[in-house]
Amino acid sequence: MQVWNRKTMIEEAEVGAGAIRFTYGTVLGRALAKGLLCRPFVSNVYAAWQKSSLSKGKVKKFIAQYGIDVSDCTAQEFSNFNAFFTRQRKSYVNQTLATELPAIADSKLLALPITHDSRFEIKGVPYTVAELLEDPAAAKAFDGGLCLIFRLSPDDYHRYVYPDGGTQEETREIRGVLHTVNPIAADLKVYRRNTRRCTLLHTEHFGDVMQIEVGALLVGKIVNHKENACRVEKLEEKGYFAYGGSTVILLLGQGAVQIDEDIQKYSAQGIETKVFLGEKIGAVP
Repeated sequence: MQVWNRKTMIEEAEVGAGAIRFTYGTVLGRALAKGLLCRPFVSNVYAAWQKSSLSKGKVKKFIAQYGIDVSDCTAQEFSNFNAFFTRQRKSYVNQTLATELPAIADSKLLALPITHDSRFEIKGVPYTVAELLEDPAAAKAFDGGLCLIFRLSPDDYHRYVYPDGGTQEETREIRGVLHTVNPIAADLKVYRRNTRRCTLLHTEHFGDVMQIEVGALLVGKIVNHKENACRVEKLEEKGYFAYGGSTVILLLGQGAVQIDEDIQKYSAQGIETKVFLGEKIGAVP
């Protein structure tokens, strides 16, 4: 898969690509995905195995296969694969000024405009913000704004943070099914149907921002540290995902942020940009 790393175009290995292509690229696979695999209980059973000591042997193989550096993790040994998957970084560097927008996770980013009819596209498939939020009234606040899609693959740190200081409203859960967030599944309208949690943030520099965590196939749980109305800080850890690929979406209002030119350029071509938590991706115009 081609990804822009802010210096050059790279080919990035897709974790579990063969299984994903079978599941979403064949008639039998799609039937299994729609009828069985996307059900939360399947992901819960698989997550239980990932949390057991039986999965410990998988950790070293995974690290070697995908060239993952764990030297900056708070732990160097992991009792099971989920412990490795939810690993924490010892530290990270905030590379932004107060009026600059940081990446909220290590991820692959698409920055897409929300047009006047509240439609945006992911890999050529149209979605509406109203469908994403299941709330047409709330969606109107983001007409003409931006949809930022941070796709976390299994080799990424699966921790995510707040984009700015401010306050949050109570988090709202939208129950759904669980599909992969790999682009191959785009025509199943994954981002519309998957289980997700939506939190409206009243930020100090970017106005109202909706932060949405999207569950995915074989993700057992979305864990948010705060889901009540409260004060939050820029780059404070908001939560993490248990095992699987997953996505965080930010919806921003019209004129709230000017996204960096290179990210805009490649997003317009449907190419994701590899970003790291705390890295500048835009700023107040």
